[in-house]
Amino acid sequence: MITAREHLEEVCAELAKCPRLAFDTESNGFYAYKERVCLVQISSPTEDFIVDPIAIPDLAALGPLFADPKIEKLFHAGEYDVLCLKRDYGFRFANLYDTMIAARVLGIKELGLAAAIERQFGLVISKKLQRADWGRRPLTQEMLRYAQGDTHYLMRVADEQKKALIEKGRWGDASEAFRELERLEPNVKTFDPEGFWKLVGRQELGGAAMAALKEIWLYREQQAAARDRAPFRVMPEDLMTRIAQALPETKEALAAVKGMSPYILERFGPGLLACVERGRAAAPLTRPAAAPRQRMPEDEWKLFEALRAWRKERAEKDGVEPVVVMSSESLRQIAAHGSRPGGDPLAPLSELKKTRYGDDVRRVVAATLPAKPAV
Repeated sequence: MITAREHLEEVCAELAKCPRLAFDTESNGFYAYKERVCLVQISSPTEDFIVDPIAIPDLAALGPLFADPKIEKLFHAGEYDVLCLKRDYGFRFANLYDTMIAARVLGIKELGLAAAIERQFGLVISKKLQRADWGRRPLTQEMLRYAQGDTHYLMRVADEQKKALIEKGRWGDASEAFRELERLEPNVKTFDPEGFWKLVGRQELGGAAMAALKEIWLYREQQAAARDRAPFRVMPEDLMTRIAQALPETKEALAAVKGMSPYILERFGPGLLACVERGRAAAPLTRPAAAPRQRMPEDEWKLFEALRAWRKERAEKDGVEPVVVMSSESLRQIAAHGSRPGGDPLAPLSELKKTRYGDDVRRVVAATLPAKPAV
């Protein structure tokens, strides 16, 4: 367990000599108002470490490990970990390997780490702590043992996967996906004060009720920030719309709203009644004009749908998920290029994808958008 910056720096100096390292993180988005990384687990070929970012706010010593192209970094389902580490610390990544991505490329149906460990080693790993509050301190021994297990087996899982990827001629596909993982950038979420327009059930609300819903929406966010809790743990969205619809004027009427719990009633009852009162007194709300949706031109849409159908057939033939053949974004780009006069439908593809699927893509384009006779 690493809880001091000096200790982390010493360990990282030794880890920098390793050709490969396994990583995982645990965050507290299920509990906190603002999610943060709460643990970083590291396994070298001989040791396991758990870094406590709450005790060590400065994790800069990890940066060179993540960025070093000579060190292979292993994750399982690493998209979330990479995005969180980029968001919280600005780390950059090179030479990643993701055991879940590799499993998907291999056509394995059960993609979870516990399934991979059981399949490979016959060990049954409990996942009951997946939703634990990793921001709490002190951590229990059970939590630490669980966290350790998320990296302890990754290298041996990856060793078997690499053999299979090479045997099946799929190493290039996996490598491309790993490079895409390295390039992902976090999209930091911010509170939308107009987000209440998107709530399920708001279509049934009238003027005063809609104004009350806005007040409740803003109030919940204020309470979540003040208490450092995830907003949905302060109050569920369906309860918010039912309160707005009922427009209760008394604590008793508020208590009668379906889904109202004693906890919410006691802690937030006065605030919710004040929201309803402000809603009743507010001017009618006008929904902000939505940005016009941009639709694909007809030929582009036809080609996109034809490519999706081809991708599904090819994935079934190859025994993999469709995304392994090609991402939906790649299909959109192909459709955009292929539907333009003189456009090259293969332009968005890597050399690997061109070699493997180029002939198929050209046939789909030709069958969907026959060449128009010259005028």
